[in-house]
Amino acid sequence: MRLRLRPAHTPERLAEIYAQPHDHTRWIDHHLRVGVTIEFCRWFTACGVQTVADLSCGNAAIANALDVEERLLGDLAPGYQWTGPIEDTIHQIRNVDLFVLSETLEHLDNPDAVLKEIRAKTRYLVLSTPEGETGKANIEHYWGWDSAEVESMLIVAGFRPEIHTVLELREYGYDFQIWGCR
Repeated sequence: MRLRLRPAHTPERLAEIYAQPHDHTRWIDHHLRVGVTIEFCRWFTACGVQTVADLSCGNAAIANALDVEERLLGDLAPGYQWTGPIEDTIHQIRNVDLFVLSETLEHLDNPDAVLKEIRAKTRYLVLSTPEGETGKANIEHYWGWDSAEVESMLIVAGFRPEIHTVLELREYGYDFQIWGCR
């Protein structure tokens, strides 16, 4: 299942929405998702990962929790070396061992193209995105999909999914799927 939830926002509207860095600490479900995402990343750091990029890092909790030599951090909101849409900043960084794409794919107008661009920059990917999101979507989200669709997108982009889980949060608006890929 893949569902376009809404048209892309204008650059002006995006600037309003993302004027401040995201604070995941406000919601308990985000604590759980971030914690599991960090553990997925740590699984890959055991494979010799020394550089990590997260160009939609919010408060950088995931990348900062990793024991790596270098972090390339960016966000649409100001405050990092790489500021702006990931579609632009991906071209500004060098290749890295691990790329984190946490709760970002659903915000992109062309998620398939961005996955292919990330594939060209990294050996490993850890990705999280809502599972099965539909009409009651977060206003920031352009897409909803299930795990089968995300797996297909990852494979088409050139990734090999290695680990996957779905966090079922019954009291929240949607569940989260988390992927680790080579």
